[in-house]
Amino acid sequence: MKLKIVFASFYFLSTFFLSGCEKTDIHSITVKNLSDSAQISNVILLKDSDFTGRGNDNETIIRATVILKSDSSVTCKSISFNMNGTTNLNDVSSIKIYSTGASGYLNTRDVTGATLMGTILPANGIIACNTKGTLSPGINYLWLTYQINKNSIEGDTVNASLLSLTTSNEIYKIAQPQSQNGRIILLAYKLMYAPGDLGSSNYRIPAIMTAPDGSIIVANDKRKYNEGDLPNDIDIMVTRSIDLGQTWSSPMTIAQGTGVGAGFGDASLTLAPNGDIICVFAGGQGLAASTPSNPIRTYLCRSSDSGKTWTSPLDITNQLYGSGCSDPVRQSWYASFCASGRGLLTRSGRIMLVAAVRETSSGKLSNFIYYSDDNGQTWKVSGRAMLGGDEAKVAELNNGNILMSIRHDGGGPRYYTISTDNGLTWGPVSTWSQLIEPGCNGDLIRYTSTKDGYNKNRLLHSIPNNQTSRQNVSVFVSYDEGQTWPIKKSICLGSSAYSSLTILPDGTIGTYVEEGVPTSLYYVNFSLGWLTNGTDTFINPNTSTQTTGSTKK
Repeated sequence: MKLKIVFASFYFLSTFFLSGCEKTDIHSITVKNLSDSAQISNVILLKDSDFTGRGNDNETIIRATVILKSDSSVTCKSISFNMNGTTNLNDVSSIKIYSTGASGYLNTRDVTGATLMGTILPANGIIACNTKGTLSPGINYLWLTYQINKNSIEGDTVNASLLSLTTSNEIYKIAQPQSQNGRIILLAYKLMYAPGDLGSSNYRIPAIMTAPDGSIIVANDKRKYNEGDLPNDIDIMVTRSIDLGQTWSSPMTIAQGTGVGAGFGDASLTLAPNGDIICVFAGGQGLAASTPSNPIRTYLCRSSDSGKTWTSPLDITNQLYGSGCSDPVRQSWYASFCASGRGLLTRSGRIMLVAAVRETSSGKLSNFIYYSDDNGQTWKVSGRAMLGGDEAKVAELNNGNILMSIRHDGGGPRYYTISTDNGLTWGPVSTWSQLIEPGCNGDLIRYTSTKDGYNKNRLLHSIPNNQTSRQNVSVFVSYDEGQTWPIKKSICLGSSAYSSLTILPDGTIGTYVEEGVPTSLYYVNFSLGWLTNGTDTFINPNTSTQTTGSTKK
């Protein structure tokens, strides 16, 4: 049969998300057929422009929605495209094209439900991939995916442009150039948990830390039936990696919820002086329903083997507040929970967590430090740090002062205050004009200190860098002990909320972060070089080795 060449035009729409639990940021292109006699009547191209990671397979570059107006199926013989916008062809190991029929979702972690139509190697110029498969009447979803080389260069971009689809009786040609916004490669960018995994409706509330043996530990809420907070039925899950986040263990439940009002949530991880890992979290009543006589509880689990095993939850509420507390003032407190993410171990050996407290029946929250000087066996409470605060984090400054960063509910500049007596009392509350947020939890950690032999003092802070909505989680760098935050870079291009930070044994930065709608949890790993666009480099003072990462923006 004589081939019919059909030319097309297209236009860009706004960025949005693909359906299903796999989050992607994409540019939409509608390709309209100009020939009434052609079988393909329309093509919609969705281009993914989110990050990707070394070693990731089946990473979507383009999704093509092919609409067939024919009454019968046709054979798809080949698909032509180019890799324009890809920094280095060696960053891509192989290219695969899938079909998911009338389903607009490709599970990249398990492609057994998709049909592999063709495979081809990277190349310059026009690439024609022979395909085996059919297009059915109506909607057909095709996926152009890359396998990212495990040795690819951090900061490089991978991209593609779709050129034509050849069926048994026509060539459908896409005649216009497409967006060159591709996917930037990070050291790791891994989907950890998404709605539907392990039979759970939702996952939220990330926490991450590096254990004494160098392994990475993440904790999060398994919100089994909905995305809501306590008192819903929620489990605390822990997962470990011993290879810098390339692979992960099966999840372990350290606190099992048994129904509404009997769940656990908002885990915070910190190291104890004896090397134990402490996980503190809330349980039972939700924040709003909590009263002095029936308060939301605070629990503690402990691991003495870098997160491999954990003790059963220990209720420490009576040490902190509520009618069972021995302190006459805190007996009348209504509610309390510790901010999820990271706690602090100071140089003096004090463990610190920041609590958000309802001191009265009103909904207003205050911030206090819960601290322990005996490896988390007993706990004490500081003076109030802020009235009207919310979830907060602390870091130790080189002079021994403690810096507290506090969530700004309603959106605006992040609050901060400083303690000069190891967290017992707190100074005036100020704001950072450079740290603008929508009212969200974030993280604050020490990266390097000249007291430990490093060439610079560095603090890191992560928040959604947007005043009105939870999106664009970014990581900021301070070189002057938190006075200013001149460096920032987005690690989540779209909808994103809570995040937690850690430093890996090789000096790179690990992040556990909420992304997408509905929320999924991602592990993200990148170098200081990438974060600072090559203006700064991590140097290990013990070996003088550099972790350069990439200078690509």
